[in-house]
Amino acid sequence: MTKNLFKQSVAALAVLGAMPTFAGPATYAGSLCTSVSGFSAPSMFRSGRLINQTGAALEVVCPVQRNVTIPGFNETVSFLVTARDPHLTENVCCTATVTESDGTALASDTGCTSGADTANPKTISLSVPTTFASVSGFIALRCELPGPYSGFQSALSSFYISE
Repeated sequence: MTKNLFKQSVAALAVLGAMPTFAGPATYAGSLCTSVSGFSAPSMFRSGRLINQTGAALEVVCPVQRNVTIPGFNETVSFLVTARDPHLTENVCCTATVTESDGTALASDTGCTSGADTANPKTISLSVPTTFASVSGFIALRCELPGPYSGFQSALSSFYISE
């Protein structure tokens, strides 16, 4: 009896694993992002943070897995970016864009941190308006981190996406 129940459980899990996946949330480490500006690379830490120790402003692009198997006209994308912003006059700013495979931007949202804080992380909330992108379309996240300020560096800790 136990052996038969085990076989049925394995079969049920195999069927569930073969079903198409549905959109869902995912969290990514900031260290997955790649610098696209400047001549110096940001520092990556074991904790998963990307820290701008380059001495100047830095722009990075972050990979995002699009979790939609069948596109729909009501597709929405939300981001929650966690960053450190110690700069008094500049902010960490991010832009999320839903894009077609040929690079045509369909919809985007931009947000920035406000005020300086050397000890506590800040969040940037982005919500891309409802749009329709083909199956081969993609999502792009781009962030700008200011240079050091009074010995403190800006950092991109993580980004959370929900579709």
